[in-house]
Amino acid sequence: MGNDSMNSDPSLNVEEVMAEIAEEVRQRRAAGDQFGERERELQELFVAHSPASGRGGDLTEALERVDLAMFIDPVVPVGSNQKGGAALKKGMRSILLWYIGWLTHQINQFATAASRSLHIVERRLTEVERNVAVQRVPYAGVVEFEGLSGAAVWWADRVVAAVGRAPGRILHAACSDGWLVRTLTSAGGDAYGVDPRADRIDVSQIGQGDLDLRNGAVAEHLRAVGPGALGAVVLSGVIDGMAGGERNELLGLISQALVPSGVLVIHSVTRATWQREDAPVEADLSPSQPLRGDSWRHLLEGLGYAASVETGPDEADYLVTATTPSS
Repeated sequence: MGNDSMNSDPSLNVEEVMAEIAEEVRQRRAAGDQFGERERELQELFVAHSPASGRGGDLTEALERVDLAMFIDPVVPVGSNQKGGAALKKGMRSILLWYIGWLTHQINQFATAASRSLHIVERRLTEVERNVAVQRVPYAGVVEFEGLSGAAVWWADRVVAAVGRAPGRILHAACSDGWLVRTLTSAGGDAYGVDPRADRIDVSQIGQGDLDLRNGAVAEHLRAVGPGALGAVVLSGVIDGMAGGERNELLGLISQALVPSGVLVIHSVTRATWQREDAPVEADLSPSQPLRGDSWRHLLEGLGYAASVETGPDEADYLVTATTPSS
């Protein structure tokens, strides 16, 4: 297999290649062939050209290469194309083996200790990553400004126009008492809502009335829905105060959940509104503050969306409308 094919073939199975090398070594040794030199050459080639070599492989794969290369063999090869060369090399090897063996033994001890230490570091890093995934910096709560939500707001009709023909279900988060879900449903949309605030939804009525309202974290809900299960997602008050990592995670989940040509609508407030004296206490307790409209457009276009921004009549808030690529 040539170097180009090894580097470009995405279906290359590393374990199969290693198994083939091990089997060839076993067969050669069973036949009496001193295969040590060729085995080392194959190992060096594999380390040099394997997908994890200098190509962003994870730490576990890198440590596998360290384990593979850390042993130094003191028994040097004695093959020679010159007459008497093999006998001469064999004699020199016998004379120097005690000395070379003493050095390589110490080097191998150091390499083994270093490899074990790196494996401990790798395990600790894996635990840290796992803990970070489970217990992150506290999530931002929903920040809802009085007068900027409800059926009478200026942006309700814009949302209906943007998602009215969405090719799939329409999710509103955070839906509060379901005012926008009710508006979208009345306009003929297949809409439902999710809100992490249990006090905003009558849990006893979930699934019992005309509106499909659910209590739960938006990100957890998006993880539960299948890829391409939603035609549109509307976010209001739920993403304004998110820190960068949480925001990027949510956008990634939305991108997976939306169908091609799906619509993402984000209602957000300006920073001046966010910093008003009468702003909700949740604004002060949030990890971050809202992005500007142009920043949203830049961010979403970088993710492949076609985005536009419309500012409200009193410049207190704005609406971002973005469409995923058609394919």
